[in-house]
Amino acid sequence: MINNTVCKRTSSNRISGKPIYKKARPNVKLEDLPQDLLCTIVSKLPAKDVSRATVLSSYWRYICGICCYKLCFTGATGCCRDTLERKEYLQCIHKFINNVNTAVQKCHAKLVEEFNVRFEFDAMLVDHLNNWVKFAVSSQAKSIVFYLRPINMRRTDVDRYLFPFHLLDSGSNMSHLQCIQLSFVSFRPPSEFRGFPSLRKLALQFVDITIKDLEVILSNCYNLGWLSLVRCLLNGELKLDRSLSHLRHLTVVYSKVTRIELHVTKLVTFVYDGPIVPIVMAQHSKLENAHIRFFKATYQDAVSALLNGIPTMQNLTLQITCPQLEVQSLLNNTCKFSHLRRLQLLMSILAQHIDKLPYVLVSILRAAPFIEKLEIHFATCGHLCFANNGTLDNQPLQRCEYTYLKSMHMTGYKGARGQLEFLLHIVENAPALEVLTVDTTERLNEYEDVSVNLICRKKSCSERAALHAESCLSEKLPPKVKLCVM
Repeated sequence: MINNTVCKRTSSNRISGKPIYKKARPNVKLEDLPQDLLCTIVSKLPAKDVSRATVLSSYWRYICGICCYKLCFTGATGCCRDTLERKEYLQCIHKFINNVNTAVQKCHAKLVEEFNVRFEFDAMLVDHLNNWVKFAVSSQAKSIVFYLRPINMRRTDVDRYLFPFHLLDSGSNMSHLQCIQLSFVSFRPPSEFRGFPSLRKLALQFVDITIKDLEVILSNCYNLGWLSLVRCLLNGELKLDRSLSHLRHLTVVYSKVTRIELHVTKLVTFVYDGPIVPIVMAQHSKLENAHIRFFKATYQDAVSALLNGIPTMQNLTLQITCPQLEVQSLLNNTCKFSHLRRLQLLMSILAQHIDKLPYVLVSILRAAPFIEKLEIHFATCGHLCFANNGTLDNQPLQRCEYTYLKSMHMTGYKGARGQLEFLLHIVENAPALEVLTVDTTERLNEYEDVSVNLICRKKSCSERAALHAESCLSEKLPPKVKLCVM
């Protein structure tokens, strides 16, 4: 064995006269080794140690960068069974498989940070997908992304790729996995599966998974910070317990949950899209942002559900599809949004309901006494009655002071009586108001009409509405309030 220790004479022994030798560090350093040898060393290190090595110097960041690969494979545009002949389609698949296998072979025994596959799923891909999962796990990939498209996006009974849990074990080859993103995959873990201990992000879209399967997956995900479930058809109650103490973001979109029960106290952002279901959140929740989109509901039912479920949020974005405006108010509800500071309402309403608008909005604001910023974005269907074509509603709104409201922003303003009446109500009851913005553009409009005549007519109506709003509001606004009409 070669000893690389360097010795040097530093002094002589005064008694015997013999020189004294002290050990010194060798001149050869680890970074002096060839790059290919350094990459081999880095590829053998756990991901945590690789991350630590990057802070040593800029050279080590460079070495770790060239040794850690991000592999992303996306099928060619137009490679689809519906658009190609069978022979051409098979050629397209084989070409994709060969490209991936070639890259995998080149990266053998090297560290892979991300493995990403986006392609239309076909049964002939199963064995290759299994091999790629095995490669990604053995290469200590931090992120595995499989977005597999079905032939027909509208069908839910399509064949899905069965994720190979049998290729995983509870050893060190799973301890590095931090992100899993899957689409059109069957995610059915065995009952003895012990979860992903280092997983931080789990995003499932159109994935075949049950509530029990999800519970098994999350059983040991103590580091999970992001969970997204989009159209996963869970068909049951979603319960997240205190073990997910690091969870900060939760998205649930049309996943057929019958109830949502959240005992995670550090959740920052909650996104929900679907029908109204009971939502129960921990009393000491620190929820900052809630983005809620209820399907076919009244605003009264929606607000009541949120008051009873997540009253402690600070920022709320609420949208109702196919809404029904009712004059019934929430004045009798003793619950309040005691922490709500910013409210954004996305309102698609029929023209014949516009006169009911002020009562609905006031009843919502009464439940948010500490609101500071209010945004309302309108998209209306039908012809609106212009405000100066008649008197405002004979039943005046009850006075309600919005002590903390500083900013009000309305888009989709068309000069309707209900819209103007609500704006005047805000001006008269918001003593701390600093900025009032009225925009005639419909931000929620999902289509563009290319008819020149219609565009000109809309422009003329918008200009008329803007001038009328500026005229009416300027008379009521205090000098300190900045008015912006466009």
